[in-house]
Amino acid sequence: MQLTCNKKIACYPLSIIKDVRMPLFTLFLFLCLSVSQAQTENVKVQEVQILGHQDSDNLVNFIPSVTKLQGKELQKRRQTSLGDTLSSEAGVTSTQFGPNASRPVIRGLDGDRIRILQNSLGTLDASTQSLDHAIPVDTLTLESIEIVRGPMSLLYGSSAVGGVVNMVTNRVNSRFEDGYHASLLSQGETVNNGLSSGTTMNYGKNGWMYHFDGSTRNLQDQKIPGYARTSQKRNTDPIGAGETEGKNKIPNSANQQNSVAAGVSKVFDKGYAGISFNHFDTKYGTVAEQAVLINMIQNRFEFHGEYRPESSIFTKLKLKSAQSNYIHKEIDQGVTGTIFKNIGNETRLEAINHKGDLNGVTGFQSQIFNFSAQGAEAFLPKTNTLKQAVFTYQDLKFNRNTLSFGGRLENTAIDKKSSANFGGSDQKGFFSYNGSVGHQYRFNEENSLSSTFSYTERAPNFQELYASGAHLATGTFEQGSTVLKKEKAYAFELSYKRNDGQNRSTVNLYSQVFKDFIFLTPTGSKDTGSNLPIYQYNQVDAVFYGADADNRNKLATLHGGVLNLVTKVDFVRAKNTKTGSNIPRISPPRATVGLEFLRDSWTSDVEVQYVSEQTKTAPNETRTGDYALTNMGTSYDISGENSGASVFARVRNIFDVNARNHVSTLKDIAPLPGRNFIIGLQLQI
Repeated sequence: MQLTCNKKIACYPLSIIKDVRMPLFTLFLFLCLSVSQAQTENVKVQEVQILGHQDSDNLVNFIPSVTKLQGKELQKRRQTSLGDTLSSEAGVTSTQFGPNASRPVIRGLDGDRIRILQNSLGTLDASTQSLDHAIPVDTLTLESIEIVRGPMSLLYGSSAVGGVVNMVTNRVNSRFEDGYHASLLSQGETVNNGLSSGTTMNYGKNGWMYHFDGSTRNLQDQKIPGYARTSQKRNTDPIGAGETEGKNKIPNSANQQNSVAAGVSKVFDKGYAGISFNHFDTKYGTVAEQAVLINMIQNRFEFHGEYRPESSIFTKLKLKSAQSNYIHKEIDQGVTGTIFKNIGNETRLEAINHKGDLNGVTGFQSQIFNFSAQGAEAFLPKTNTLKQAVFTYQDLKFNRNTLSFGGRLENTAIDKKSSANFGGSDQKGFFSYNGSVGHQYRFNEENSLSSTFSYTERAPNFQELYASGAHLATGTFEQGSTVLKKEKAYAFELSYKRNDGQNRSTVNLYSQVFKDFIFLTPTGSKDTGSNLPIYQYNQVDAVFYGADADNRNKLATLHGGVLNLVTKVDFVRAKNTKTGSNIPRISPPRATVGLEFLRDSWTSDVEVQYVSEQTKTAPNETRTGDYALTNMGTSYDISGENSGASVFARVRNIFDVNARNHVSTLKDIAPLPGRNFIIGLQLQI
């Protein structure tokens, strides 16, 4: 493979052009369709705010790739795990470690390169330490989910080099609303004989807002079409002693989950202040080990405050802080084996400025992460991690242009504690720089073209530095490396947006080049004690590139209703630029076509998502076949004077297709869910 090289940046494979011909042709047609619909009406382009903020200040309206799920769309997509809930969005897939533990993967990047936030603060869990560790949030209680594709390291830390997912709740109300307001959601589904319910209540009086929410899930083993394991796996790898050959169900995939939260806030003329508490408790099967259950508990406090000074260079001052106590027990045949714990805090202080055509935010962020693991399967030592950062981000408008620029300085200190299994103590320190510059040009009120360039440095985390032991969930013996350097990434994105109120289109082309990309690679040898293959964290140079597009067009007005066409396309490739080999677990090209009909109180839709065969595999990685999933649903809204109700029904995977997710490490033993009938009711009073 021929390479062309710019030494200051990195080497790009010339084969990129060949690899993206068909996806780019599709995107070209998509773009032409969008541009051809340009009209002359002066309809204002929708403004996107900093995540979790509800400011009128248009601080980051040119972020190329932002999606917000709420209302009907969230109701349609909602599943047990966060990753599966978002897996139908353009550019987003899922780690899919069974139905209970799944993190989102954005443009091929996952783990510590995707920041998962709750109300703009880190989840402070252990979900990045292992694929079988769930995120301690129930999607039933979320108001909305915000997705940013591409680097947001400038605002949210070096771990946001691949993107950000922010889960928004209203446990600390920032606005006063007099009286009592509540909602109740309950749904049943056939794929796991499950029943899920959630409730939210808010009460306002004399400037005080009180909040309560709770949820519960009771889900049995997930149904699938045919065998859980592939035919090749069944022929070459006999099941273990005491295990069963899963057929029509995935063994050990049940889940029991409970969550309860309360909050109180005081709303003033110049701001608000409030605190909330959330208790999350779940027990679920790990799928990879049929005799193992995980019991996870998190207690989380959050403080939110805002002050709007009368005269200042800053129009708003915001303070948010989260304190978490997390414990995670792995129970093997009724006996607790390994216990993971984390006591953590994340705090953000932001000062928002607005003067003329210059808008921005300047802030300070800190994170404390005190992690420990004890037991037979503890492959990570006790460590304390402290991150502190200052950042600023500004945009300047002139004529039809908006120029953005910003920087972040971040210091990371990792303190490894001495122990019998992991040797003596050790300390590591890293100082990281992040910078970004962008430009947006508005052709008119409906159409804009944006370009962004960013540079990010990510410090290796404690797992990449100090892991040493059998990681049974992934079937590997993980070995860290204390000589790892900072990971550096250069990212460029070009984005076209159109929004005229009835038609909305976004097309993104992107490339992200990594220097010293931290990568878990096989050594070719086995650990003598566990007989597991040894994988070690090494560094390579890599490039990720691709495209994604999301389009919603009004096709026609039929029988007093509106018929919309919804299309989504995404494509990503990732390569080791030194060897030319592919990076493993990269999603193949996908395309979704759907029709949506809205009339009076009815909303109905049908969609088909086609996932192509993944032939661009890494060494020792197997191909994954193509498949098409068909979903359809409908909902009916009933409105009263002070109340309302929504009855909804949905069928996922109508034709009971046996589909396997190439991104999942369990693709050979745990396919995607089979046909699933869902019926539910949502009440609002």
